[in-house]
Amino acid sequence: MRVLHVTTEYPPIIHGGLGTAVGGLVAASARAGLNVAVLLVGDGTHSAYASIPADDGRSHARSKQVSARILVHAIPHAGAADEAIRFARQWKPDVVHVHVFWLAHVAMAVRTATGTPVVYTVHSLDRAEYEIGDGPPECLTQWNTQSALIDAADRVVALTADERGLITRYCRTARARVRVVGNGIADSPAARRALLRDHPDPVTILYSGRFVDRKGIRELLDAAPHVLEAHPGVRFVLAGGHRHCSGADMARHWLTSSGHAWGDRIVFTGWLDQEALSRWYACADVLVVPSWYEPFGMVVLEGMLYGLPIVACNVGGPRAILRHGATGLLCEPRDSAALADALLRIVTDRPLRARLGHNAARQVRKHWLHERVVPRMAAVYREVVQQRH
Repeated sequence: MRVLHVTTEYPPIIHGGLGTAVGGLVAASARAGLNVAVLLVGDGTHSAYASIPADDGRSHARSKQVSARILVHAIPHAGAADEAIRFARQWKPDVVHVHVFWLAHVAMAVRTATGTPVVYTVHSLDRAEYEIGDGPPECLTQWNTQSALIDAADRVVALTADERGLITRYCRTARARVRVVGNGIADSPAARRALLRDHPDPVTILYSGRFVDRKGIRELLDAAPHVLEAHPGVRFVLAGGHRHCSGADMARHWLTSSGHAWGDRIVFTGWLDQEALSRWYACADVLVVPSWYEPFGMVVLEGMLYGLPIVACNVGGPRAILRHGATGLLCEPRDSAALADALLRIVTDRPLRARLGHNAARQVRKHWLHERVVPRMAAVYREVVQQRH
């Protein structure tokens, strides 16, 4: 089986959960015996690929053989469809797996030219981003492009049952072609070492992710003072934000005047690379995921891997991954009081933290490692290949 992934993110080019998810899937697919190529569409000059000679004198594409079974082919946005067709005719994939809907024209051009079936993973629904997550108007203007790809793809991969429900509600013609395959995660020595650590009080509560309203940042910052007043040693660490923005920049934008009163007990780290973020996972005691809309939430799997008890809103991915009272605590979205109550419960009860964290670490290794997820994705690939023939 030869699978061509079409994406704008692939390690080390990671801007969020997409790059992590695609990189993990590609590597795990190769370990499982699939031949995998990545069509990485961007400026084509990233340092990881810029030193590699172009394929020929007319092309700006650069190919890097990452392993015996992984080929990364980096190309610029300009002329991406033509270059994708050229590459596909040479490499001859059995399946094109597209991860970004604004690259729909690239994937569909390959299918038109070569007959190769297209699988589309819906990492987030723009219409849901707008309607549930109060996203910007661009979400609606882009929806026609995304819905057209959902309608045209040979198979549509939803990350959770909730997402499948949204996809089939918005695009009814896709109902028979939707398959649920969640994201996976790779275990790591750092995560395994973190399981052996002791977590004496005081507690560090970690948030990791983008800083947008639908991630529940404002509710988290409204809830934080209630926890900090009750437990003088607790601190909140908010990791992430926007590239090229420091922690101080993020604090100025997001903290209210009352929030500034807590000084260094509400810490903004700014954007972190994966190694720096891993260090925060290793020293944190609780992970909080207060999103209004969360199609999956790689951050949930990351926290579980490090043995962190998780407080999350009862939506989408967290609802699919966590078991309330067993591997985490779920509360209603957009409710800062409910979020504060859940955080207070988990901060106050050290045995509860230990039990939830232990169960989470065991559960993620039982159900969510790549070795469990790749066979489900490979089954989707086999479906479309058999259908083609």
